[in-house]
Amino acid sequence: MIARILYIPFDHLDRRRGVLKDANPATDAVVLVESQRMLTGRPWHPERLFFLVSSARHFAHALAEEGFQVRYIPAPTTVDGLRTARAEFGDVPIVCAEPSSYKQSQQLAEFGVAFIDNDFFLTPRALFADWAGSKKSYVMENFYRAQRTRLGILMEDGKPEGGRWNFDHDNRLPPPKNHEWPPYLEHDRDDTDREVAAQLGHTLTTTWATTRAGALAQLAHFITHHLAGFGPYEDAVAKDNWAMHHSLLSPYLNNGLLSPEDVLHAVIRAYRAGEAPIESTEAIVRQIIGWRE
Repeated sequence: MIARILYIPFDHLDRRRGVLKDANPATDAVVLVESQRMLTGRPWHPERLFFLVSSARHFAHALAEEGFQVRYIPAPTTVDGLRTARAEFGDVPIVCAEPSSYKQSQQLAEFGVAFIDNDFFLTPRALFADWAGSKKSYVMENFYRAQRTRLGILMEDGKPEGGRWNFDHDNRLPPPKNHEWPPYLEHDRDDTDREVAAQLGHTLTTTWATTRAGALAQLAHFITHHLAGFGPYEDAVAKDNWAMHHSLLSPYLNNGLLSPEDVLHAVIRAYRAGEAPIESTEAIVRQIIGWRE
């Protein structure tokens, strides 16, 4: 007997937190809706749309293999899909992480969806409101320093490790001449990827993973091959390389295949092991807990 419907938006694919953290496969149904309005209502880059849809389908398959009752519902709109779910499971509560979109929040609230806090960020909205409410102006550097202190990242006795809050001045090097950039990780494609590509009329590439395992592999590849060079060349541009030492992790953070904690723990662990300098470590920490937040 289903007691709740847990609605998972395409950008909240995380079973370890949020609505799935305490989910019960015996009494909770998990619903994802492939909204036609979402697919066609924005000028998506084809690669990004493929990534979002294929990641969501892989996520649904993985949850079903774990024993959850999962419904992946193509529908004209998200609300139409939830109506289909209610027609099957009855008038039971629907729970969702608070959407990032104001418009979608309104639509779901009007349909009767209950929200829990969106925990895709390290800073709850109420905490950010407290910080912002005490400021006359909003300066990212001030927010970043408060984050370092609050989270205890790269701090020693209340002071920043290395004696400085940031190493921007050291991270403005041009690419070395005749530099051999490490190869980028390629990701194998499976039947789900091929089905989504065919549906969208998209030519498959192997740049972006569409599973949690692939996202973790990308994180490990970055730590091994690119973290050390991330800081010094973070502002550089090269004619012969499209991404240089950038992490290529943003898509996975933004749809939930990776969490901020995943990246921070891996980066700090590498730094403590002597595998990355403070300049690169601080640089990516700033991106995660400062700019992204």
